[in-house]
Amino acid sequence: MSKIIIGIVSHGHYEYISKNEELLKIAELNNVYVVIKDNIKEGKLENYVKTHELEYVTTNEILGFGENNNFIFNHAKQKLNANNEDWFIIFNPDVVITLDEFKKLIVSLTAQNGAFFAPNLFKSEELVESENSVRYFPKLTNLFNPFLMKPINSPYNKDMLNEGDIVEWASGAFLCIKCSAFELVSGFNEKYFMYYEDVDLCYRLNKANISLRFLKNISAVHKGEYKNRSIFSKHFLWYLNSLTRFLFTKR
Repeated sequence: MSKIIIGIVSHGHYEYISKNEELLKIAELNNVYVVIKDNIKEGKLENYVKTHELEYVTTNEILGFGENNNFIFNHAKQKLNANNEDWFIIFNPDVVITLDEFKKLIVSLTAQNGAFFAPNLFKSEELVESENSVRYFPKLTNLFNPFLMKPINSPYNKDMLNEGDIVEWASGAFLCIKCSAFELVSGFNEKYFMYYEDVDLCYRLNKANISLRFLKNISAVHKGEYKNRSIFSKHFLWYLNSLTRFLFTKR
C-alpha cells in the first residue's frame, strides 16, 4: 500500500490542531504519516505533536506557504522514504475530515485514475453550505472584479459536477497529489509567499497534462478566516500582488 503523507503548515495554529481529534485517529492508520511544519517555533505545538507521536519539523526562518509545503515534501522523501507512488496531501490546519471520510478518500485515491485530486469542502460540520473551493483560472479582466463587488475567481457550480470531473483549480486548503506529479513540476513556486501558490501549482500541473479531479463524494470542513476579502486589508493587497504575479508570469 502507498504511503500517505499529510502535510500541515502551522503559523500559530495550535488551537486548530490540538482540537482536531479526527486527525489523531487518521494518524493511527497504517501507512499514514502526519507531518506538521511549525513556522514560528510554538513550544506548546511542539509538545503536543511529539506527545502524540506525529512528525514535527521546523526551520530557523519563517517561510511562505509554498516553501513550507516543499520543505515537508522533502522531509517525507528523506526521512519517511516517500516514493513516486506515494501520496502527498496538502492540508490546512483549519481543515477537518472525519476518519470515515478519510478512509473513503483512501479508497478513491486507489480506485480513481489520476494523480491529482481535490475533496469537496464545506464551511461547517453540518455540510450544508458548500465552499467555493473549485474555480476557473483567473483572467486579466478579473483584476477589476473586487471594485465591481464581484468575486475575483469564478467558481464552479458544484451541483453540476460529478464525482471525478476535471476542474481547473482548487483551494490549497486540501489537495491530494501523487508524489511523482508534485516532483515533476518541482512542487510549489516559492516566489509566491502568500496566496495563489495553489492556483499556480494547479496551472503548471495542467500544462504538464496532469488533470485535477474533483472528489464530490469526499466531504471535509474548512473553517477558513478569509482575511483577504476586504479590499482595505493588507491581506487583500498581498492577494492582489500574487494574482498579478500569476497573470503576468504564468506563461
